[in-house]
Amino acid sequence: MERRIKNKIENKVDNNRSGKIKNRVKSRENSGIRSRVRSLENEETRGRIRNRRGSKRSRIVTVCKIYAFVAVLGFLAFVALIIPLRPKESQIEKRVLTKFPKPTVETLWNGEFFEGVNTWYADTFPFREKLISGNMEVRAAYGVQKNQIYGDVQAVAEVSEEDIAEEETKEDEKEKTTVKSGEKQREIQEIQEKFGAVYVAENTAFGLYGFNQKGVDKYVEALNTLANKVDEDVKIYDMVVPISSGVYLDAKLQKELGSSDQREAIQYICDKLDKKITPVDVFATLEDHNDEYLYFRTDHHWTALGAYYAYREFMKEKDIKPTPIDSYETKTFDNFLGTMYSYCNQSAALGETPDTVTAYIPLATNDMTYTDRKGNTVDYEIISDVSEWNAASKYNCFIGGDQPISEIHNPEKSDGSSCLVVKESFGNAFVPFLVDHYEYVYVVDYRYYPSGLTALITEKEIQDVLFLNNISAASADKLVANVAEIINY
Repeated sequence: MERRIKNKIENKVDNNRSGKIKNRVKSRENSGIRSRVRSLENEETRGRIRNRRGSKRSRIVTVCKIYAFVAVLGFLAFVALIIPLRPKESQIEKRVLTKFPKPTVETLWNGEFFEGVNTWYADTFPFREKLISGNMEVRAAYGVQKNQIYGDVQAVAEVSEEDIAEEETKEDEKEKTTVKSGEKQREIQEIQEKFGAVYVAENTAFGLYGFNQKGVDKYVEALNTLANKVDEDVKIYDMVVPISSGVYLDAKLQKELGSSDQREAIQYICDKLDKKITPVDVFATLEDHNDEYLYFRTDHHWTALGAYYAYREFMKEKDIKPTPIDSYETKTFDNFLGTMYSYCNQSAALGETPDTVTAYIPLATNDMTYTDRKGNTVDYEIISDVSEWNAASKYNCFIGGDQPISEIHNPEKSDGSSCLVVKESFGNAFVPFLVDHYEYVYVVDYRYYPSGLTALITEKEIQDVLFLNNISAASADKLVANVAEIINY
């Protein structure tokens, strides 16, 4: 009995001890859990605090960026309003930049004035050329693309005679209300009009040609008009020069690029010319020498060598022996980056290999006189030294660049022989070769000449008249209109 009571007491004691131990364990476990929970809560609280601080910092950084961006824009806007910093002309693009438009009631009403202000603001932004150059350097850092097309070929579908007649009627009506602009845009804008697209392959740019029947027909019409206005003893010649793509690129590639067949276009012109006009075909001779340096890589013009081969064809038509090319003294000007380089946004592929301009000095004289666009008479050199000129202007070594009218007198001749060259800038490299064959050579740039051709031909008793144009110029509506204007003056 006593033993049973003793065992019960011992069992109760053991159970109490076990319960206390379990309670202690549970208490400790609960305490650990509570501790971990508190720890997690503290970490979460600290995380929230850190996030708040980070978010606040982020907002501060964002606000600072916005203020900095606005400050930069404000500074640029302020700089842009400083008129003396605005450029007036582009040395790279070789053109006069847009002038601030003059407000009139009409332009204010129809919105043209405000459009003109936008164009002026963008075109004359301070440091524009440095910004353009910087942009090209950044693009070049991503790698030079060797084959690219800039712009679109402005090919015009053939039209019927009825369509042309209807269009001419509309244009006549427009002319009655149109006011002539003060100053014509320079070479780059003419390239945009004439070529539309430029294909860059490796280090060479090629202007692509789009046949414009309306423009070509008006060109032919203008020349035929002159042929019937002058005396019969005045001989008129027409030389249409292919651009580089027609001479250097094969026909298949030209077609793939959307460029019209230049040989066919030139033949179309020749077939429509009055019988009093003698066409001078230079396509074949240029094609025969297409492994030579006939056209510049970075400029839309031909070289003096290309012009020399054309000069030989003209002499052949005249039945005159040409001067051998090795008889001339030459001047050479390196590092020429021409109009194509500018048109193609200063392409790195073109900039890597600048052109070299070689000029041939006439044997008889290197003196000439021209009248500039302001009416000033200037004594100048037929081949001038442009070695210190900027890289874009080296082609101006020929006959003082594009002047309204120039005159060259050959002191070694006294036979009264005379030739008038009516040209755009392709004629500049050609004219020096004529000097040794005439007593007088007159040069008219129809884009800037303010008078009529018929009066000039009569006054100077000119015997030969040579129209010299590249194929694109002979198709461009505005340039053809210039030709027609001085003929119908």
